[in-house]
Amino acid sequence: MGIIFTVTEKCKGCYACVRNCPVKAIRVKEGIAGVMEERCVTCGVCINICAIGAREAKSDIGYVRQLLGQSTPVIAALSSAFTAAFPEIRPKQLVSALKKLGFSEVMETAFGAELVCREYGRMVKGNKGKPILSSTCPAVTSLVEKHYPQLIDRLAPIVSPMIAMGRVIKWRYNPEAKVVFIGPCIAKKAEAEDEKVAGVIDAVLTFSELREMLATKEIDLLSEEEEQFSGPRPHLGRLFPVPGALLKLAGISGDTMISDVVVAEGIDRASSCLLEFAQGKVKTKFMDIFFCRGCIDGPAINKSLSLCGRREKIVDYALEDADPARTESDIEQYADIDLSRKFTNRYTVLRTPTEDEINDILRQIGKLKREDQLNCGACGYNSCRELATAVCQGLAEREMCWPYLVNELQNTQDELLRAEKLTSLGQLAASIAHEINNPLTGVLVYTQLLSKKVAGDAFKREQALEYLSKMESEVGRCSRIIRNLLDFARQTEP
Repeated sequence: MGIIFTVTEKCKGCYACVRNCPVKAIRVKEGIAGVMEERCVTCGVCINICAIGAREAKSDIGYVRQLLGQSTPVIAALSSAFTAAFPEIRPKQLVSALKKLGFSEVMETAFGAELVCREYGRMVKGNKGKPILSSTCPAVTSLVEKHYPQLIDRLAPIVSPMIAMGRVIKWRYNPEAKVVFIGPCIAKKAEAEDEKVAGVIDAVLTFSELREMLATKEIDLLSEEEEQFSGPRPHLGRLFPVPGALLKLAGISGDTMISDVVVAEGIDRASSCLLEFAQGKVKTKFMDIFFCRGCIDGPAINKSLSLCGRREKIVDYALEDADPARTESDIEQYADIDLSRKFTNRYTVLRTPTEDEINDILRQIGKLKREDQLNCGACGYNSCRELATAVCQGLAEREMCWPYLVNELQNTQDELLRAEKLTSLGQLAASIAHEINNPLTGVLVYTQLLSKKVAGDAFKREQALEYLSKMESEVGRCSRIIRNLLDFARQTEP
């Protein structure tokens, strides 16, 4: 099972996930939309878009509870976006609440951002060669590894703030401790398991999962006292979740008049920029890309505040609780932490169907003619041809085409009606045959009796008339049955 999976019994086949998945990592089989782990970038869009909760992310709550029940110290590495995720409390109240859950210490991942952003500053300023793509967003990193492998060598070989903080703790601060990252991002769960950086983050909780754990323990955040964070102290690294913060912290000019730097936030912009970058249409030295509109808009963050409101919370906290001298001292202490990383080509080749195969599917769904291709998008794909291609690749089913399905249902209904009519007609014919057969049997019996009488010279006029009278009666009965049927067939509305 991957990081994101389908709860089969909940899936209603609405195809909202197919329609909204930016990388089409959904395979529909027997009407159930499953997640293709080999193509999924764990952005969490399908989870948020599913109105009935048929898509879920793997939860680390059980494992974290297990860690907290052991004697080994467990350190919570809190994402810089926490002030926006818990706007109803003062920042340091969350430290107290986490310690009540069983965490021995609580640290700010923003210090990892301090180290990472300075490394970016050195790399970009010293870069004289190929363009660089930021690699701080795990969803973007997965997008490149799985869908744009030709850009892997453009990714900055620098870890994300989460991994940087994990290395600070595991490699220097307390090698014996377990580290649990808490943040707004589902893709961080996949990043923690990435073999290129694994081993420094033991578990990942989203802010939603943290709220669930606090509710289970009946911890009232509003009534908690304030406690200090442990470990090295960040300063402006707390701004990292805000769009454009990496440039500021790295000392890279984000002037819109300078084309050397491109910033792209949000699924649509990130995807289009990467595509253009891969096609060589974008000329830039550095591209900072986030799948969300910054970490303050992650899939598992409290969105009771507007985007501007969340940004304000983070900026206020960064400015009101600053100690630049202490931060500089701590950075010097951990300056030799290795922040490098490598990436893996995870590209999965999908078979390219032939034109004949595509046309065959279009023919089956009644879309071979261009005027029949409505491109309505009900199936989740942008065009009928795109759906036909996906069917050929085993990602979709013909029945996903709504007009085709309606037509098939209409044909099935017509066939059922015809079958029902034939059944009724058969029953009627059997009844008529039974009703007519009875008097005809009587006529046949009297005809045979008369024949025997005549053949044996025992013919009597009175008896013959009696037989003929009974035969006339039975034939009259048949006539009445036929006449009634004709009257029934010819009846008109009054």
